[in-house]
Amino acid sequence: TSSTAASPTCFKQSRVPPSNDFKAGMKLEARDPRNSNSVCIATVMGMMGTRLRLRLDGSDNTNDFWRLVDSLDIQPIGTCERNGDMLQPPLGECL
Repeated sequence: TSSTAASPTCFKQSRVPPSNDFKAGMKLEARDPRNSNSVCIATVMGMMGTRLRLRLDGSDNTNDFWRLVDSLDIQPIGTCERNGDMLQPPLGECL
């Protein structure tokens, strides 16, 4: 196609994948994928390698989403509180 390949310097991923120490049922804070300004409580529903299947608390399995274990979109419980930010209910949920 006469396309130019992306240079290896464009890729920021570590050559050694991070370890996945998460377990199903663990809670964390995650950005709502439908509203990136909103951080919600989420539960780890499953794992595949270094990926986590997450579900925002108060949501159902139709809204599950995947994040890498080293994503900046996930953080430990209490991060919002320590930073003076607000946790939000998932978009469209009344909790």
